[in-house]
Amino acid sequence: MKNYSIAKSRRLRSTPYTSRIEKQGVTAYTVYNHMLLPAAFGSIEESYHHLKKDVQVWDVAAERQVEISGKDSAKLVQLMTCRDLSKSKVGRCYYCPIIDDNGNLINDPVILKLAEDKWWISIADSDVIFFAKGLATGNKFDVKILEPKVDIMAIQGPKSFDLMEKVFSKTITELKFFGFNYFDYKGTKHLIARSGWSKQGGFEVYVENTASGQDLYDHLFDVGKEFNVKPGCPNLMERIESGLLSYGNDFDNNDNPFECGFEKYVNLDSDVVFLGKEKLKKS
Repeated sequence: MKNYSIAKSRRLRSTPYTSRIEKQGVTAYTVYNHMLLPAAFGSIEESYHHLKKDVQVWDVAAERQVEISGKDSAKLVQLMTCRDLSKSKVGRCYYCPIIDDNGNLINDPVILKLAEDKWWISIADSDVIFFAKGLATGNKFDVKILEPKVDIMAIQGPKSFDLMEKVFSKTITELKFFGFNYFDYKGTKHLIARSGWSKQGGFEVYVENTASGQDLYDHLFDVGKEFNVKPGCPNLMERIESGLLSYGNDFDNNDNPFECGFEKYVNLDSDVVFLGKEKLKKS
């Protein structure tokens, strides 16, 4: 198959790390949430073996956030997902299929509970913000919905724990899986979660301060040489081997959660109200 270049425009946003990854040798992009997402740094097979053995830093700023805050934020977030969030806790991430009134999938994001009345929906590749705004307007919910300026970098691979401990001290390795907290880097607090789109272990840094995030990106490579750190990106071979599905590639709005093996995230017996509940009961 012949490869074609992607023409950049204002409709296709770069990231705060784009200039860096291009100097580091990115060889392919894909488009994700109207942004550039690195798709390869040379051989995917070689990158796969490196990811399984060492540590990589990924530009995944295309993993955008939908911020929902306000008095009715919990109602709106719950209306969108078939997973029962009634017992969710601040400081935790939750994998939550988002479904429509037919019970079909809109997205499969990770939802971060920042406060009782503030959430980040860390989305896969679809325009969840418009879905959320439509539901909020139709239900007259008292919420504020926006896309915050958050540009994620991921540190993935078995040596990610050594690298992050070197930068943030041992306390960061004590984060539980899908937990998050705030960690200081040269006077700037960064929300860091123990998560990422690989099964090799690692972290995601939700960068709100661009200058600090760029400096941290560079610093990770400066101090990570002993761990054989390299730039990387979500790896096709590794994600398929790990059973990680991709919205838009492996499933889309024609599929429901049961068809995708998401049964554990569908809580039909709970009292919570969400779209498509009755349709899913009949599936």
